[in-house]
Amino acid sequence: MKGLADMVMTAAFALATVLALFARAAPLAAQHSYTQQQLEEGRRLYETNCGRCHSSDGAGATGVELFKQIRRANTDDDVAKLIQQGIPGTSMPSHAFTTPEALAVVGYLRSMVGVTATGTRNATTIGRSTGLTGDPVRGRTVYDGKGACATCHALNGVGGKSGPDLALTVGAGRFGPPPPTQASFEASILDPDADVAVPYRVFQLITKQGQTIRGTLLNQDTFTIQLRDQAGELRSFQKSELTSSGFQPSPMPSYAARLTPQEVADVAAFLLSARGQR
Repeated sequence: MKGLADMVMTAAFALATVLALFARAAPLAAQHSYTQQQLEEGRRLYETNCGRCHSSDGAGATGVELFKQIRRANTDDDVAKLIQQGIPGTSMPSHAFTTPEALAVVGYLRSMVGVTATGTRNATTIGRSTGLTGDPVRGRTVYDGKGACATCHALNGVGGKSGPDLALTVGAGRFGPPPPTQASFEASILDPDADVAVPYRVFQLITKQGQTIRGTLLNQDTFTIQLRDQAGELRSFQKSELTSSGFQPSPMPSYAARLTPQEVADVAAFLLSARGQR
């Protein structure tokens, strides 16, 4: 009888252990999945509202590493509530985000776990604007001539197709209101990597076998990445199988060394004036 009792106790202990392991794993299984558009929105919201304290690497606040560990929450929904409600008694404020907006930020945080950036931003051009008054007429001359902007960009149906159609971005923000300003156009000219239009973002990953795959990111969660490769094939990868992953820099070069500050201001003024031509 004692042997039978010992067997029962052993089985019960084993069952309790299994249940405990499942309970611990439950938060990981409850993670959401995110589209590329949600990740892009999350990045924008993070940079606008969170980056001032947490910085671009998520470690700007002492003792907090957002891209590695969030100690006060496990599930995406829990993290979203922290973002919305803040943390009393700390410097973490509440944010007037809708639940989809908060989850988009969480998706961005999750997407940065273990990700090695494949491009770097030029610290000398980030957020720069000339502060000069631009002339649209001169700007049109630079746009067509020295800037060679029409080589890649179309405007009102005229120009190249490899870059975004500027007529679609003029007069309406890329993510909705507010509309672009001269300063935001200047920042795009000086630092193209700062805000690449979603359809033109190239995602690259490198496997542990040394294979490099590029394409359009379709979805990314804590453990996996799904993309459409450049051959049009749908592919899925475990992050544990990769050595690096991330968005490629914009193919557009910075014009900080190609145009004078006045020319940059003039081109930005020309693009803003194009609103009346649509």
